[in-house]
Amino acid sequence: MPRATDSVGEFTRELLGRGHTTLHSGFERSLRGLRLHGVRHWFRRERDAFTQTLKTALACAVAWELAKHLVYHQHPQFHAVLAPVAVLITMQVTIYQTFRRGLQQVAAVLLGVIAALVVGSYIELTWYTLSMLVIIALMIGRTLRLGTQVNQVATTSLLVYSLGRGYGVERIWDTLVGAAVGVVANTLVAPPTYSDNAAKELADLADDLAELCRDVAKGLGGTWTAADARKWLDRSRALFGDSHDAEDVADQAEEAVRYHPRRSTLEPEVNRVDQAAICLSHVAAQLNGLLRGLYDLAAGNRGLPATTDVPGALAILLLDAGRALNRFGRLQIPDRDSRRMLEELKVILAAADDHQLSAIEAMLPIGAHAVERWSVHGALLDGVRRMLYELDPVAGPHTLAVPVVAPEPVAGAST
Repeated sequence: MPRATDSVGEFTRELLGRGHTTLHSGFERSLRGLRLHGVRHWFRRERDAFTQTLKTALACAVAWELAKHLVYHQHPQFHAVLAPVAVLITMQVTIYQTFRRGLQQVAAVLLGVIAALVVGSYIELTWYTLSMLVIIALMIGRTLRLGTQVNQVATTSLLVYSLGRGYGVERIWDTLVGAAVGVVANTLVAPPTYSDNAAKELADLADDLAELCRDVAKGLGGTWTAADARKWLDRSRALFGDSHDAEDVADQAEEAVRYHPRRSTLEPEVNRVDQAAICLSHVAAQLNGLLRGLYDLAAGNRGLPATTDVPGALAILLLDAGRALNRFGRLQIPDRDSRRMLEELKVILAAADDHQLSAIEAMLPIGAHAVERWSVHGALLDGVRRMLYELDPVAGPHTLAVPVVAPEPVAGAST
């Protein structure tokens, strides 16, 4: 028994710790965005989320009022809570998902009512008939592939079975009202494109990668150990996982325009976001490999001499990469500063070209274990060079990842 109690306590502490870490990291990310980019650009990043939140809240209120007057007008003592719930379930990040989830929600409620009425007509309510009803309802939901609404079939069946047939009819109409309001609101009122959400996620990822590059560069400029390199590597691995999430977000952006009324207009931006996601995924992979090499060098893995003696030229290049990532992230959310950000990105990469030439000479190891260290130094240098190449908006492999920026207007030109 003590072991079980300890396990439960350990699980609870781990769960609470993960929740605290998630909240803390989200709060830190927001503060960092405000500090790096200012209130205006931060609000530009969050604008789509604010719009969706406000739209959902208003849709819930409309569904409540409609259901109250259309469904519960003869029962004013009842609250039309199911209609707002249906709105929350139905309104998804894409129009396609909104239609799909709305149909699933209505089908789940309808099937749950039918199952309860059929079973309730022949069997009295007992613990074993209740269990049988749940089994039947869940089997129906899974057979018809109702996704996350499988449990809704069983929930509706239990409520109708216990509260009576009248509740079942009202629940159907209540859900229909909410689902209809959710579909109409998400389709006709500022329909979500999700490309803005995807661009925000990519901008945040670029900021995270930039911060790690700066931290590593700062560490290499002072005294660092294998333990420090291990922490950098762990952060890099987490960001590499985030880069896969970013690619999933880009895929959602493609789905978002599937039934969007402005599909032809939005597709170029969706393609740009997709290229940016691929670019940052490659950068994250290269940074992860670079930090793995640093850790191996510091820890003396793979037969390497354990040393933290790394030329300062690597730190300079990592600073360049961090600055380039910062500008690349800013460009993912186009605003009036985008032209300046693009020019700064080009200047940073041009300076990095000169720094690479210096690094080639500085990172040629001499003395004991020169051959072993040469392979690691070469991999480190190649890793950061590849990162910079990925971010190049002119000659890199992902030039479409940067939005088209209007040229500077010529002074004195007629308008």
